[in-house]
Amino acid sequence: MPSLRQRWRHWTGRADAFAPEPGLEAIYRDLFLRELALLGEEDRFFPTGGAANYSLLYLILRIGAEFQPASVLDVGAGQSTLLWAMLQRRGCVGEVLTLENDPEWGARIAGQVGHEVLVTPLRRMRVGGRTMMTYDWTAAQAGRRFDAIVCDGPRGTPRHSRGGILSMLGDLPPDFALVLDDAERDGEQDTIAQVHARLQADKRDYAVGVLRAAKSQAVFATGRFLPATFL
Repeated sequence: MPSLRQRWRHWTGRADAFAPEPGLEAIYRDLFLRELALLGEEDRFFPTGGAANYSLLYLILRIGAEFQPASVLDVGAGQSTLLWAMLQRRGCVGEVLTLENDPEWGARIAGQVGHEVLVTPLRRMRVGGRTMMTYDWTAAQAGRRFDAIVCDGPRGTPRHSRGGILSMLGDLPPDFALVLDDAERDGEQDTIAQVHARLQADKRDYAVGVLRAAKSQAVFATGRFLPATFL
């Protein structure tokens, strides 16, 4: 079976579509600051180390401000959580739920936001035909349907990283945006390929795009969220 890189070359004519371009980080920073200023907000974010980088923060800000999702699932607490909280406070997005597996970190972030931070220790589950350590997705769903999902957790693995997100593909609304961070890593590319396969099997009419800066993000979208793949 061809690898995701081989398939991406077939689809786009590029073999390096997921490779980071650190030089673009400054451009995304400027765009992020501009969009923040339009909302009357200051830059109080810290996109350093393993935290969300500027291309991810910019993408979240654009999705929230332009498409105004009704229900957001934020997988992995951190800078993205603070940004979704700001967008919710501004009335740009509706319900927000953050998933986190570390109780201390979850409590730290929960103290800075007004929405629910659901701490769910990782458990061994079988998802997409593979056994992995992942969140309690049943508790996350609890009758909810998310039209915007950003997956930046749990900690990545060398192969089939963060594959638990496949648990959320069975009840997506007709219009949605799904963002997978760290798309430059092999493990995340395994999961991106599985998302492709699942959406194709479900006969979903979707598009996919990639943002590249210090890190890369893959964006899947349908319906009114389709322009998010060109942000």
